[in-house]
Amino acid sequence: MKSAAYERLLETAERLFTERGYTGVTLRDIGTELGITHASLYYHVPGGKEELFVEVTERSLLRHRSGLSKAISQARPVLQEQLRATAQWFLSQPPVDLSRLSRSDLPALNEVQAQRLTKVAYESIILPIEEIFVNACDREHYRILYPSLLAVSFIQIVTSIHDAQSYTTTSAEDMVEEMIEILLRGIQGRKRE
Repeated sequence: MKSAAYERLLETAERLFTERGYTGVTLRDIGTELGITHASLYYHVPGGKEELFVEVTERSLLRHRSGLSKAISQARPVLQEQLRATAQWFLSQPPVDLSRLSRSDLPALNEVQAQRLTKVAYESIILPIEEIFVNACDREHYRILYPSLLAVSFIQIVTSIHDAQSYTTTSAEDMVEEMIEILLRGIQGRKRE
């Protein structure tokens, strides 16, 4: 059983790594945030910053896997409704920055840890959405050649809605509906109302 102090350490580290990425956070930053010394962190995390990053990132990804699975299973088996449920799950959570993870964070880790997190990220975030598209091909007769590309693109679109809310008065729900409509039907022939 993990102590309350260790849980607080994980929550703080997860928040800071989510905000700034692996390379943007030091153990000193985490210690300062917690009000403990840099050296004290090694009691809880003898493997240092990399061990802590891997643990909190994996924990976050597995939480997403659970939440996405639940959201998808509660939606009717219709592509638009499953995508809407997926988007609502993502918007209810801190943003997942897959771009930073793949471009900055993973290259800074040792190869074994990077491969481990790549696998967990794929299985937790990308695969459930990829399966939505694959199942829609069978069930609803869509023609999708690259379901992984669509899954990653959809995640990036939904993540961008977090940022877009700063620049528009359009609700997140309306933006999700618009993006799903464009994804499924394209922009050709759409008229402004």
